[in-house]
Amino acid sequence: MSLDSVVIAGGGIAGLLSAAAVSPHAQRVTILEKDDFPAEPVHRRGVPQGRQVHALLGAGQDAMSELLPGIVDDFEAAGARMVDSPSDLAVFGRFGWAGRVRSGTKTVMMRRPVLEHVVRARVLSLPNVTVHKSAATGLSMTGDRTRVTGFRLHDGTTVDGDLVVDATGRVSKSVDWLADFGYEAPEEKEMRSHIGYATVEVRLPDDAFDDGVEGVLAHPHPGNCRGAAVVPADNGIYLIAGLGMMNQDPPRDLDGFMAHLDAAPSPIVGEIARKAEFLTGIVTYRVRGSRRRMWEDRRRSPDGYLLIGDAVMAFNPLYGQGMSVAACEAVALSRSVSANSSVAGLSHRAQAAMKGVIDTVFAMAVSTDGAYEDAELIGVARPAPEDMKAGALLSQVATEDPEVALAVKRYAHYFDRADLHQPSIAETLRTWAAGRREVVHNNPMVIPGVIG
Repeated sequence: MSLDSVVIAGGGIAGLLSAAAVSPHAQRVTILEKDDFPAEPVHRRGVPQGRQVHALLGAGQDAMSELLPGIVDDFEAAGARMVDSPSDLAVFGRFGWAGRVRSGTKTVMMRRPVLEHVVRARVLSLPNVTVHKSAATGLSMTGDRTRVTGFRLHDGTTVDGDLVVDATGRVSKSVDWLADFGYEAPEEKEMRSHIGYATVEVRLPDDAFDDGVEGVLAHPHPGNCRGAAVVPADNGIYLIAGLGMMNQDPPRDLDGFMAHLDAAPSPIVGEIARKAEFLTGIVTYRVRGSRRRMWEDRRRSPDGYLLIGDAVMAFNPLYGQGMSVAACEAVALSRSVSANSSVAGLSHRAQAAMKGVIDTVFAMAVSTDGAYEDAELIGVARPAPEDMKAGALLSQVATEDPEVALAVKRYAHYFDRADLHQPSIAETLRTWAAGRREVVHNNPMVIPGVIG
């Protein structure tokens, strides 16, 4: 039997892109969403992190463009800033300034409500996609409990589908819903690094940055758990954010917020903040860390039920990966349906197809956040000392070698390690290590120019 109807719980980015993925293959696609969708691009209650810093990485752009051709042009038309992130954003980390190198690719920088508004408009214009205002409260199944057939709603009714998708995010109740039918919870892997954000929208004077620089990030690291960022968004707006790891949360009050910015590894963001016109209040957000649920590995699972987005892998938002991974997952769903439109086994095929990108990005999070001595790792091993040493060497060399810097950025933006395995990079790393080189570009007050 071919796919006829799809029902998706959750109208955020993951849910919208899931609808885009299945729309060409289904007669009816229904999105369940408890929020009223705003007519304008404004914050909505169901996205608690929506006022914080967001970016759409290269992998996310490619994936969204496959699902919704021309969407990046739509982002630009809505006022997005398109920056060559490896060269335009100055990033000060544990080992100094990351090498600024021209990549020829662009990162979409815009506020989350504006980006989601653009995606939502495109998806809801699809003729077979409709929205039902309600929240799912459970599942309905066949009598033998081998297949999920729909979602139960608050009013006691159900919305049925050949494919039933949970895109409700970190708050997903799928573990409990499936337990009601006798299914065991998936294995969980979690890394608790206790992250806090505080963000404000601002306007900046034309001379706020050095020539060629469009934003500055001073990442927290194990030697300093307080970080800061000032990045472009859309329509002339910038976002200034305090970032905290390991319970070093930035405060909401102005004096505390400014003190947090000043305590970051580079004080440049604090200096720029003093030139800014604050347009909003300071908004905080807190999250425990990264959590991976191994839905694809369960020994026994019902057919017809798919999980996507933060319901599968919830990220440390500091690295800006969430929307891009959700887009890659939606592409995996789209390709799974295209390859075999049979309803039988579709959810299992699509869930398995998402594993590669999720595992890659989770490994990134483990290698970074696992370096914090007090981070709590549950179900996952802390990075081995030799792996942390190798990562440190790579970061040091990337401060001044353009080939290494670009390969590191490609891995971060496209989730692709291929360039890091080039023989020329291996030789560069060996030469640096043998010469006991030290980082030169490590003055937190001086942003180096573009290299290469």
